[in-house]
Amino acid sequence: MSNSNTAPPANGSDTLVPVTGTKRRVSYFYSPDVGHFYYGPSHPMKPHRLKLAHHLVLSYGLYHEMECYRPHPATSGEMTKFHSEDYINFLSKITPDNLRNFTTQMQKFNAGEYTDCPVFDG
Repeated sequence: MSNSNTAPPANGSDTLVPVTGTKRRVSYFYSPDVGHFYYGPSHPMKPHRLKLAHHLVLSYGLYHEMECYRPHPATSGEMTKFHSEDYINFLSKITPDNLRNFTTQMQKFNAGEYTDCPVFDG
C-alpha cells in the first residue's frame, strides 16, 4: 500500500518509489441514513460499524483533513450508468414481502438472504 510519500513505479514492479511535492486528498462520504437498514445476517455491511467509524472520524478531528461529502440518493437514471436497466427495474419492484415472486430474477442477479445483495426495505 502506498502513502503520500511513495507511489508504484511506471514499470509495474511492486517496489514503491519516493514521490516529492505531492499530497493525497482524501474524500469522505457519509450519510446518517446508512444506519437505517438491515442487510441480513451474513452480509458484511454492518451499519453500526459505519456509525462507530464516523464517530471516530469526528472525535479525532480527522474530518479537518478530508473533503467531507453527504451523498444524495441516486436516481434510477444515475444508477443505469453503472447497472443495467433490467437490474434497476428488478430492484425497484422486489421487497422482502414479495421476493418469492422473483426467484428467477434473484438467481439471475445473485440476490437473496445469503448473498452480497440481500433484499431489504429501502
